[in-house]
Amino acid sequence: MALCSRTGRRAGRRRFRLLAGLVALVALLAGACGGNDTSTGATGGSEAPAAPVKVKVGILPIADVAPFWYGIDKGFFKAENIEVELVPAQGGAAIVPSVMSGEFQFGFSNVVSLLLAREKGNGIQIVSNMVNGSDSAAKHGANAILAGPGVGSLKDLAGKKFAVNTQKNAGEVTIKATLRNAGVDISGISFVEFPFPNMNDALTKGQVDAVWQAEPFVTLGQDTGLKFIADPMYGTMPNLTIASVFASEDYLKDNADVATRFKRAVDQSVNEAAKDEAGMRATIGKNTKTPPDVLPRMALPVWRQDLNMPSIELQAKLAKEFGILEDDADTSTLVWKP
Repeated sequence: MALCSRTGRRAGRRRFRLLAGLVALVALLAGACGGNDTSTGATGGSEAPAAPVKVKVGILPIADVAPFWYGIDKGFFKAENIEVELVPAQGGAAIVPSVMSGEFQFGFSNVVSLLLAREKGNGIQIVSNMVNGSDSAAKHGANAILAGPGVGSLKDLAGKKFAVNTQKNAGEVTIKATLRNAGVDISGISFVEFPFPNMNDALTKGQVDAVWQAEPFVTLGQDTGLKFIADPMYGTMPNLTIASVFASEDYLKDNADVATRFKRAVDQSVNEAAKDEAGMRATIGKNTKTPPDVLPRMALPVWRQDLNMPSIELQAKLAKEFGILEDDADTSTLVWKP
């Protein structure tokens, strides 16, 4: 009887060890194979990928913003899981309220408008740079002062009326700086607002004496007999930082990951655009009403990722001197640091 009892206990222990081994083997196999069923990472899984983040961006209807169109077509934003909707506006100053209200998540604007907006209490910061001026007198950028047949040089523009896309922005600063640097009295000049597409017609009709124009409307204006007088960006400072992409500080604080991915896509778009002249001319032709014969002749903007901070500081100084800003601007907080 005792022998049977001991034999039974040994058999029970063997069955227990066998069962425990089988349980461990099943667990090991499940751990090795289960990742394919539950993973949600980049290697694939049963869960659907996150839907793209949709952002609205306020832009201007000019060639300067072409890297946005280029980057969308090339899939740079899609690669960052961002879907971009571009919304045209008349000027950078008009875009600021829409960014502050949350209607737009990002906007495109000139530096002076951004400085003025910050002085008025709007918490906005530059996220990415996009357009600089030319750094060479031999090759002008995409902006120009155009005038009619009665104007031969900058000296003929003393006391004249200029068209700008919005008042109290880069137009006023760079026109005054360029004229003054050429020894022209700027005390009597004045400004009136016109959208870029309507400026040349206003000049032809005698509503203004000169226009602060951007491509493709510079070349279109010259084709109708308007005269290129000066590049106001270069006339203010070579390699002047002109316009950048910005967002509200609140949005950047609450959506730092999206903003970082968006910035990465914008920077890639700008860098690639700067190396692909043919592609950019095709992009501008596809997204604007620029006539095909104008595309190969128009000056392309200088697309650069890096900001020229000394040029931003100069614009802040000039904006105060010319009465656009009331106080000295703190440019050290103008740029977002992710």
